[in-house]
Amino acid sequence: MKPIPFITWVLLLSPWQAFAQTSRPAIAVTIDVEDGKKMVHALVTLNGKPIENVNLQYFVQRTFGNLPIGQDTTLDDGTSAVAFPTDLPGAPDGMLHVIVRIATPPQYSSISLSAAFPADIQPAPADAFPRALWAPNAPLALMLSIFVLLAGVWLSYLFVVSRILAIRSAGQQ
Repeated sequence: MKPIPFITWVLLLSPWQAFAQTSRPAIAVTIDVEDGKKMVHALVTLNGKPIENVNLQYFVQRTFGNLPIGQDTTLDDGTSAVAFPTDLPGAPDGMLHVIVRIATPPQYSSISLSAAFPADIQPAPADAFPRALWAPNAPLALMLSIFVLLAGVWLSYLFVVSRILAIRSAGQQ
């Protein structure tokens, strides 16, 4: 068994580990009505104390990515607010998924929070049987165009067969 080097003992017993750990800020998101407008409020704290001058980006999760809805900087009380999007339909569950991400300072730029709030516009209910070719109620124009194409193919086959029979009967005379 090898003896543990002196430097290892120093690192293990020193308060270095306490300094190496950095605290991460926490974000709390709420919805509130302010001056008759619905607002998304975010509170950024570090060790229970509000952080000032943190640039926050606000997004709403959509089907093909995140839609930016605003950007704001925290005040001295650690709060920031942007307008809640009242004109966006919700997800299939009827909720708008709001994402708040820290843009600056750079050491906290990887921190974000997602919260779900009821949407003002509810999504349209999904049709159990969409108007598709494989559905019980396929669109008439689609069915007609496929029928015309298939009829053209079969008429071409019949024309070729009739020409072959005509050549055969003309060769036997």
